[in-house]
Amino acid sequence: MNVLKQFLKADIDPAWLLRIFTIIPVVLILLGGAGAVWIYFFALSLLPQTDAHVETPGLSAEVQVVRDGNGIPGIIGQTEEDVAQVLGYVMAQDRLWQMDYLRRAGQGKLAEVFGPAYLERDYLMRSLSAACGNLVEREQLGERERTWLHRFVTGINRYIATHTKKRPVEFSFLEYQPRPFTPEDVMSIVLGLAWESSYAPRVDPLMTRILGHLGREKALQLFPTDPAAPEPLIVSDLIGWEPKGPLFSVAGGWHDYERFPGFRGGCAWAVGPQITRSGKPMTACSTYQVLSAPGFWYRARLVAGDFRLSGVFVPGVPVAMAGTNGQVSWGSISTPVDDADLYIERMDTDEAESFWRVDRPVKVRLSNEAFRIRDRSAVTRTMKFTDHGPLVSDVRNSKALSLRWTAAYGLGLVRSFYWLNRAPNGNGLKNSLATLRAPCLEVVWADEKGNWGAQTAGLVPIRPRGSDGIVPMPAWTGVHDWVGFIPFADLPSSNNPSAGMAVVADGRPGGDGYPYFVSCYWSPDSRADRVRLLLEQGAPHFRESFQRILNDTVSPLAQSLCPLVLNAVEKEGTKSGPEEEARKILSAWDHDMKRDSAGAALFGLTYKSLVKELLRAPLGEELYQGFTAFSPAASRMVTKVFLSGQKAWIGDRDPQSILTKSFREAVHQGTKLLGADLKHWHWGEIHRAEFRHPLTERSRFLEILYDVGPISYRGSEDTIDYSGSSLAYPYRVLEGVSLKHVSDMTDPPMVSSITPLGSSAHFFSTHYKDQTRAWLAGRSLGDPLVVSDIQKIRSSTILFKPSRQPAVTMK
Repeated sequence: MNVLKQFLKADIDPAWLLRIFTIIPVVLILLGGAGAVWIYFFALSLLPQTDAHVETPGLSAEVQVVRDGNGIPGIIGQTEEDVAQVLGYVMAQDRLWQMDYLRRAGQGKLAEVFGPAYLERDYLMRSLSAACGNLVEREQLGERERTWLHRFVTGINRYIATHTKKRPVEFSFLEYQPRPFTPEDVMSIVLGLAWESSYAPRVDPLMTRILGHLGREKALQLFPTDPAAPEPLIVSDLIGWEPKGPLFSVAGGWHDYERFPGFRGGCAWAVGPQITRSGKPMTACSTYQVLSAPGFWYRARLVAGDFRLSGVFVPGVPVAMAGTNGQVSWGSISTPVDDADLYIERMDTDEAESFWRVDRPVKVRLSNEAFRIRDRSAVTRTMKFTDHGPLVSDVRNSKALSLRWTAAYGLGLVRSFYWLNRAPNGNGLKNSLATLRAPCLEVVWADEKGNWGAQTAGLVPIRPRGSDGIVPMPAWTGVHDWVGFIPFADLPSSNNPSAGMAVVADGRPGGDGYPYFVSCYWSPDSRADRVRLLLEQGAPHFRESFQRILNDTVSPLAQSLCPLVLNAVEKEGTKSGPEEEARKILSAWDHDMKRDSAGAALFGLTYKSLVKELLRAPLGEELYQGFTAFSPAASRMVTKVFLSGQKAWIGDRDPQSILTKSFREAVHQGTKLLGADLKHWHWGEIHRAEFRHPLTERSRFLEILYDVGPISYRGSEDTIDYSGSSLAYPYRVLEGVSLKHVSDMTDPPMVSSITPLGSSAHFFSTHYKDQTRAWLAGRSLGDPLVVSDIQKIRSSTILFKPSRQPAVTMK
């Protein structure tokens, strides 16, 4: 400090001082620039090789990998086994850290690398995994499927073993290294996907808390219903009880959405040759999913002798969920099946050492699990199981809640889709789906013989009288247990329907006349009706007309609700210039939720205000945020009160005054957010998609590298081109379309698809987000199937050559 004082007192030429203080920031800028350059070239060195030869043990012949201008690989070999191995290697090139993340999420091992915020979710996933047992054995793989899976894993491990110093930078940021993959790891990814895509485990616990909070009469007004569901039995133990546990916490931060990007339904259809330009059947599917970075889907084209497959894969899983093999094309979306239930367990004591079954106690099964936690000491926790599944709540008055889930009976996805990817026709495709258990899916398909249709697949419980699948049932009597599953032959299915089209869009599975109770968690048929209308108006169809339907953003809810809002406002009269301007804008609006639309912005704000007026006060802030995160439940309440005239929920309040108040609140809120000139309001300014990477919770700097957005976005919860938000984040799009896929069964099939980001998970890759502009513009990219077409769009080539070195094996 004295030296500094002497220096400041010294008689120094002011010109020199100016030079010194000019040089210092320049030096800092140069050092920073040098650091940025070093980071840039270091990151580039980690990107996959292009135009190279790779010595590969285990191959029987050379395999060529041809990447197109978007980095999407075409893998061309002589045998399926060789192609499976190279698929594993190439997928690891592009997505290794993402694959590792997904397996950790499915295994309950995220806290090891992310810290204690993930511990409760890890505990839950380990409980589910333990309840499901050995997933590989339960998959009941035959020799061919097992070989395909093992060779795929061998390819992943070859990449890991040969790139110890060139791994994705996420491993460096989090300071750990990936262990080799096993077939069990692949099944863990499927388990995580099945769990996060299931409606019931997200909504049943919330409804249980609402029941405890509101009581029977009020809660049942709020619960969704189904024509085939009975009025549920309400056990008195549930009233006043708001259970605690990882299943019962309401999402409170971005990471709750990002930890595994589960499916949120979708929209898909198949049409017959009578309404297509090519005279061949066509399919289309749009998958709705939690938005996250890196991009979720992995696209690849595989050729092995006579076997051809152009498809879309879950990272780390070697089967195509949408695609074509030349003989059949398909697309799959999750379906709103209720595949899990909570049960009230009567315990011997609050320590829950035994549970009752009829007239005798049964010992709780215990499992002690050690959880490693980043920057913390490891902890050991005890998991408890009944014959239904894991205990998932606290114990209250010697009662606790257990969870029964269909995945405990197996998954079946790898086996099912392995054969679906090779199906020779529609019948073969449907037969392959008979072994699928979880997740429950809706598959649309078309074959080269001119057949087409849709098939529901997965285990759907048959429940006894008194169970609507929402309210927990007593377990100790035994009379409320599932009584089997809907036979596959009786699941909703259509084959060349006379209407010329088969449409599925999150509606009631099987339609209005389906006799089985499947779920209460379906959405209104308005989206499917919109698809049917556009299919009827646009025939004959071709790839571009299907793409236009997939991009449609007209809101059926707005078409129904806007006249009621306008009628209420006109009766009461507007009280200001902005309100009158808003009324005129809404009157002239075409109900299209385009991102540059003032009418869409006004309706979006009005709808959010309306939902808040209906639900926030009676539910309280936390339950309100949880309830509105499941958008079909909120829209059903709006429809019930204002369109169907069922006013019990609002009591003595006037529906028209609620509509007017919501409209005025929307004008007030919009003026604060978008300015005083209503004509220049844009929906996309307050409706923005942001693709968040799990790593960016740790650092603002990493957000710059990994996150994509915020992006001005279109659509709403009920449009075909879907986008959804939570009232916890009312101006952020949390869910959207993660895949659009179209096929026309010409010879060879004309197939195209698009995903929001890109084929690579490396943030410095040009393919990290190079599809985003096309996705926003509603365009798609071709997916060639024939070798000559794959070669025609070649941007780079890697040759995998057989080697005498031993292949990397799985321990």
